[in-house]
Amino acid sequence: MKLSDCAPARHLFTAALVAVAVAVTVTACGGKSPVPAKSTAADSVARQAADSAAAMAAVRDTATARRLSPAADSAAPYLVFIPREERVLVAAVRNKQLLLDVGRMDLDVRKDSARLRAFNEAAPVLSPVPPGSAFRLHWAQGEADVVADSFAVYNGRIVMRLFGSPALDSAVRGKGTLVALAIRADTPLGPMATACELRAPVVADTTPEGRAALKAQARERAVADSAYDARVKAVRDSIETELRLEHPPYERLQRRTKSASSQVRGCFGAARRALVVSLRAGDAEWVRERMVLVAPNGAVTPLRVSDLRFRAHDLLVAFDADGDGVDDLATRATTERAGGTTVLRVDLGNKRAERLAGGFAWEVF
Repeated sequence: MKLSDCAPARHLFTAALVAVAVAVTVTACGGKSPVPAKSTAADSVARQAADSAAAMAAVRDTATARRLSPAADSAAPYLVFIPREERVLVAAVRNKQLLLDVGRMDLDVRKDSARLRAFNEAAPVLSPVPPGSAFRLHWAQGEADVVADSFAVYNGRIVMRLFGSPALDSAVRGKGTLVALAIRADTPLGPMATACELRAPVVADTTPEGRAALKAQARERAVADSAYDARVKAVRDSIETELRLEHPPYERLQRRTKSASSQVRGCFGAARRALVVSLRAGDAEWVRERMVLVAPNGAVTPLRVSDLRFRAHDLLVAFDADGDGVDDLATRATTERAGGTTVLRVDLGNKRAERLAGGFAWEVF
């Protein structure tokens, strides 16, 4: 039998299905034909056009938007920015510059000057954070007002350069790790809570008695820190011993298991150290992690980490990101073939470290 012989039968079967569908529809309507909708096709098209125009007006102000060149217009689909309503962003130092992460760049512009020019033209027009936007920066030394200036591309991320006070600029050019939380200045900010003694400003005393007192305090602090370090090391070893009681499910992962730990100083209620200990195997394919706060007397407070898809964390710096008087944690978070910089809010009441903001994400394909 040829396929052409089956064509009439196929058409008859399709016609029968259509007839059954019509009969079911008429029966469901009480034997009457369905009443046509009052709105016509022209009304539907007009309504869709109005909705589209309203959406476009909300995204871009047509009175002030510049017209993109063909090259910039072709590069625009590869610029993926944060939502316009986003108010809390992550800033970090990269290559001695304080950068604000505002999106993802899906086009390589490092070796093509034409693409770079197209990016520099399209970014100020499409970005929800225009150049000149003001931010309130929360970092380890307190608060600072900064301004987002120009756009750049760093490691596949769309970033903006931040400029602030001379003290902040000196910290940016220093050797220490600087991760901060940037909040748009148009967001209402509550009063900052009083920080602990680690954040108290140091008043210089140039008198001989004052210098002698400072030296005595430094010696006492060194002795106390030495004892504190020993307690933190004991806690770390205890956690690692407990974690090693569990093994990865596959032999290939068991051969590649390694331990990692990191700690930072901060103000966490009675505790002054945050410690994270983890066992990792297979590029974060299998991770077991514990995060705790350690007080000077050795008391340990466990924290449950909630950071979406990221499994492992390395502590970078502690600072009060939300102004509640308790320091929060900036971390280098990783998962299988991906990672980023995240800020975890420390909730002492619920004993949790919850994701507050994230940025500078990267992936390996």
